[in-house]
Amino acid sequence: MDRAMYRQLPRLLALGWATLMALVLLWHPEVIRGIAMPWRLPLWLLGVAALGIGFAHGAGLTAGRARGSRYLASRGCWVLLAVFSLLVLWRL
Repeated sequence: MDRAMYRQLPRLLALGWATLMALVLLWHPEVIRGIAMPWRLPLWLLGVAALGIGFAHGAGLTAGRARGSRYLASRGCWVLLAVFSLLVLWRL
């Protein structure tokens, strides 16, 4: 595997995983709907952040020196996606 592909692999995996999680939620909306309202909003916000950052990281977008740049970094992206994925899979 050449170096260019090796650098793009984490981005492609983040994009693929965010897409998979979005499709799971489209096919099974009861995962979020079945939660009590005080827990639904934080999970919804975590999902928006995790999927948004996953798509942005996968597309190669960067935040420069902005405050949110650490979340667009590879580690921040994967942590948010992992936490949200575990919560969704636990609810399935």
